[in-house]
Amino acid sequence: MIAATAAPGAAWAGPLVTNLVTNGTLAATTFTTNNQFGTGFGGQGVTGWTGNGGYNLFFFNGTATTISANSQYDNGAGTGSEMLWGTSLFTGSSPGNYNMVALDGDQSINGAGGGAIGQTINGLAAGTNYAVTFEWGAGQLQSRSGPTTDYLKVSLGGETLDTNQLSNPSKGFTGWYTETLIFSATAASEFLQFVSIGGPNGLPPIAVLTDIQMVAAPEPASLALLGIGLVGVAAVRRRRALST
Repeated sequence: MIAATAAPGAAWAGPLVTNLVTNGTLAATTFTTNNQFGTGFGGQGVTGWTGNGGYNLFFFNGTATTISANSQYDNGAGTGSEMLWGTSLFTGSSPGNYNMVALDGDQSINGAGGGAIGQTINGLAAGTNYAVTFEWGAGQLQSRSGPTTDYLKVSLGGETLDTNQLSNPSKGFTGWYTETLIFSATAASEFLQFVSIGGPNGLPPIAVLTDIQMVAAPEPASLALLGIGLVGVAAVRRRRALST
């Protein structure tokens, strides 16, 4: 497996720009306000994506720190419990001003093993490498306090890669990171999934995710020509924190 990194804040450049992900910016939704989604309360309101039975929240851009999500715990009461703490690094917006999802990493929630979102990717070529690039960070709901940790377990078909684990202070936000992971397809259609894994249970640990892209990865020679560079056969990742 070959893993490479793109320039900060960007996915693969040049001719390799066809994004295979549907609704990667989360712009298309049936929700009219911030809402829980998944197989339980709220339903599947994020177009093209399927949420699991964990605790998954959808936020319109610019509102994640100011408008509570309608959920099984808040249910539109407006208590503010289901929005995220704001900091100098996070005022409720994403780097690209895209909508976002917040996935609870608490492994005990509904027995789902962490909040998750995924979709089936079609048009793949078996044996071809694909770059999955996304923006993410770690935060905390305003109904809780205490330091947490979180990482994303990302899978395509039967292959799984983990992001680095982020440590988030009480009532904090880690900042946004751009991450690129390289997967090798084994079939024409495979399920792409992001699962939040964090602790301690109950605080809860939250992973925020948006701007998901998946493109055919260039060959090593093309990487050099593009100025990205071959970085070896290990799962190497480079993450960038953004400040506002």
